[in-house]
Order: sequence, then structure tokens, then C-alpha cells
Amino acid sequence: MTTPTLTPARPATPTEHTAVEAADALFTEHGIVPVAMEDVARRAGVSLDELVAVYPTRHDLVVAVLQRWHGAWNAALDRIAAESDDPRDEVLGVFGYLEQCFAEDDWRGCAFINHHAELGRQDPAIAELSREHFRQVEQHLTQVCSRAGLPAHVAQAILLLVEGARVDSAVQRSAQPARTARLAAAMLMFVYEADRSA
Repeated sequence: MTTPTLTPARPATPTEHTAVEAADALFTEHGIVPVAMEDVARRAGVSLDELVAVYPTRHDLVVAVLQRWHGAWNAALDRIAAESDDPRDEVLGVFGYLEQCFAEDDWRGCAFINHHAELGRQDPAIAELSREHFRQVEQHLTQVCSRAGLPAHVAQAILLLVEGARVDSAVQRSAQPARTARLAAAMLMFVYEADRSA
């Protein structure tokens, strides 16, 4: 059995794309366990045989959904980097992106956090995909902070602000955690700069 990664082996076909969108919506609305393959096929507008031909199991669909979320996250980071002249603005741009996500009507929290909470203890592959996503987020923030002259421990603190905002937004059903976390990140970077200049 091939160990899944966060990067798909190839671009999704139209049927795969439709199936993953349907699965993502259903998992978000109901959680993973209550959703049957027949539910996904119905939401996607394909036959069960068509669905099983591309995603034989619900596990395969969960992996594909996480790959979709990771791809969207990386695309957002690339866009933020292209739009930012200062790495500090790039850090703050992450929270601007989170605020946009949190403001969506169908936002129910981070898929990696939700899926790990639901399946992580029973499915080591899903747990590892979640850990790898968090590792890559931390690596990205560490690189951005390094370009800003900030040490790795500041990046780790900013990562906690990112993940804390993701959790709190799901509980509160609000975009406010992104704004609060953005302010905290700005203050953290300012305090470090002030201490270093003193």
C-alpha cells in the first residue's frame, strides 16, 4: 500500500475534482464517519461505480480532501508572497487570508485539525498527513521570519497564533480570531524588533 502524501501524484480529472468537492462539503457538514460513499456519489452527481473507480474507499477520499486543502493553502502563501514587499507584511498576510476563510458561510474549521481529531487515533496515515501539513506551515513561517531577521522561536509562536485562530474560529463561528491573532503577531514582531534595537 502506497503511503499518501500531501501532493497528488497527478492533476485531478473532472470526475475526481467533483468527487473531492462533494466529499469535502459533506465531511465539513457532518464529519467523516457518518458519510457513506453513496452520499458522496449522490452529492457529486456521479454513480457509485464511477466514484469507486477513482476513489475506492472513504479513506482515499479523506486523503484527497486533505491534499486539496494543502494545495489551496500553498497557493494562498504563494499569492501572499507575491503581493508582499516586506516579509513582515507576508506574515501578517497569512492572517488576512485566514480572515477571508473564516468569514465564509461554510467554514467549519481547519480540515487537518478536524480530520485528525476524528480519525487520527485510528488512522495513522491521516494523522501523519496532518502532522506533515503543520510541519510545512512551520517551515514556511520560519523561512519568512528568517528573511525578516526574526528567530525561529518567533516563527513557532506565530504558528501557535495561526493554529489557535483556526480552532477558535470554528468554535466561535467568527472571523474575529484571525484579526486578534494578526494583532498579536504584529505586536510580537514589534516587541522583538524593539528589544533587539535597545
